[in-house]
Amino acid sequence: MTKTSTNLLLSILRAAHCRSTHHHFAIDAIPLVGTPAGERFVGHLLRHHHRYLAGAKDPDVRFRDFQNHVIHVDDGYWGGAPRVAHQWYDRLQRYMRTNRWSDAAHAAGVLSHYFTDPIQPLHTAQTPVEKVLHRPIEWSVTKSYPALFAQWQNDPSRIVFQLSDSPGWLGEAILSSARVAHQHYETLLNHYDLKAGRSNPPAGLDSVSRGCLAQLIGLCVTGWARVIERAALEAESSRNQPIPQQGTTLAIVLAGIRTPHQHWIRRIEHKIEQKKITALIDEFEATGTLSKNLPSELRVMEKVRHIYTKEREYNRLRAERQTGSTIQILQEGDADVKKINKPTIQATATPQRDETDSAPITIPFVSPQSENVRLRVEDPLVDAPSIGSKTAARFAKLGIHSVGDFLAADPVDLAAKLATRWITHDTLRAWRCQAILMCQLPDMLARETQLLVGSGFTTADSIAKSNVEALSQAIQEYASTYSGRRYLRGAEPPDRDRIDTWIGEAALAMVRQKRAVARMNTVNSDPAQNQSSRAA
Repeated sequence: MTKTSTNLLLSILRAAHCRSTHHHFAIDAIPLVGTPAGERFVGHLLRHHHRYLAGAKDPDVRFRDFQNHVIHVDDGYWGGAPRVAHQWYDRLQRYMRTNRWSDAAHAAGVLSHYFTDPIQPLHTAQTPVEKVLHRPIEWSVTKSYPALFAQWQNDPSRIVFQLSDSPGWLGEAILSSARVAHQHYETLLNHYDLKAGRSNPPAGLDSVSRGCLAQLIGLCVTGWARVIERAALEAESSRNQPIPQQGTTLAIVLAGIRTPHQHWIRRIEHKIEQKKITALIDEFEATGTLSKNLPSELRVMEKVRHIYTKEREYNRLRAERQTGSTIQILQEGDADVKKINKPTIQATATPQRDETDSAPITIPFVSPQSENVRLRVEDPLVDAPSIGSKTAARFAKLGIHSVGDFLAADPVDLAAKLATRWITHDTLRAWRCQAILMCQLPDMLARETQLLVGSGFTTADSIAKSNVEALSQAIQEYASTYSGRRYLRGAEPPDRDRIDTWIGEAALAMVRQKRAVARMNTVNSDPAQNQSSRAA
């Protein structure tokens, strides 16, 4: 792969194939890759440039997961960009290890989008003014990109990106760059000329906003170049061999063949975007607000952010309501529990949101004798709430096949053995509580136990001690959150009669629990009875 052929291919791609800033970021980072491993990987990105550029736009046009394109710095760093970026980075590594270079090029393009989007100021916060200016500003940046990129290149004090060597370097890089970009958020909004940008998009940006944007564009391309280098180095380390070389001759031919088609697509897309922006500005000038022509990106963001805000407030109120409460299965005291030898199953119960007492309480769990329970300890683990077939297969590799096996395992040890990012010990504790409730309370559906645990009612005791009004309110609040709706899957939340039934069944379950513990205590404390039991 000669430098001349690479420059020729890059020129063709810039002239005809780059239709957005994300395409430009993906292409303009390539000449900045300076490591041998990175250059070898670049050969495959250029060979499969069509998939590389498609991936750079897929988060906008295919996935449309706009909540994962942002980091709202002043709102608790809300946004899913780091999490999704890590997922695509892992996928990229898997493709590179298995020589799936076309798929690797696509994954790299997708990753470039999630990496660079939070470096754009408008993706670091959300205000009413930005709702109007978001689309026009992005259009002005797109139409001004060549000039802005050249301004960064010609700046002797231009900023560049460096990655850390810590394990979470990718997420750390995204968060750090979002903080830098957020410093220019108000500047960009205050200096944009909407009237001038309507007729001539580049004219909407003044010298101040151009200076900010030029530096951030430099941050995007240098940052993405560093990620390419790091990804290539890690792939070669895991492969124990260099990435195979890839020439550019075929890529040049394919890029040339596709050029007329790409020119046509770019003209059409630009006309459509210009029409949308004109309609947006017309509606704002006529009504003073946006509704009909609000960009779909912002519409999704408003909805998701509303859910996030509501869920955060709900969690705060639930924590306040439940702080100080503890789970006490036996009112006689835990000392009696500790005397029990070999209970049927050891279940670790965690106090409801009690941040002052982190020590788990070990309680005996006895499945009721009722024939109406939908889950028993001898049932296969896949029947438990929240555990599908794939997750059950993970547990099976650890020797955990039944519900009883799962409840007897320690969540912390189990999470360490599973070694997955999404199954934490807190997640396992929640699943344990769901399974125990389904074993204890008759006719409980999986989604009902999920709603109860999600609402903070993790044991039959806490349900029994509640009242219909408090429990119904907690369930309704949780059902309106993203997690609650996901558990319901279109079903209606339980009504008050159903919740009242839960409370009654929970009280009966606790009576059965106490009786079982009392019988076990009697057997353990009476040697004569022990001998007669063994004889029997």
